[in-house]
Amino acid sequence: MKDSKHYLALMAILSIGLGLFLYFGYNRQVQIGIVIALSAAYVVWGIFHHSLKKELHLKIILEYIAVATLASIVVIFLL
Repeated sequence: MKDSKHYLALMAILSIGLGLFLYFGYNRQVQIGIVIALSAAYVVWGIFHHSLKKELHLKIILEYIAVATLASIVVIFLL
């Protein structure tokens, strides 16, 4: 699979983010910052991934932003 490096990078980003989120479990403000940073990294990764595949459209960008925003809201409100 030729996109496996892209997905491996995404898994590394999310794994590091999860590790940091758990490590800073005592500090809600830092956790919120990590969630926001992870969401931004996810959107950037999606844009990068689709631009390399020459499939980048406004609809795809908005979808990544919507998913990242929804996930951030859910996690932040569950803290």
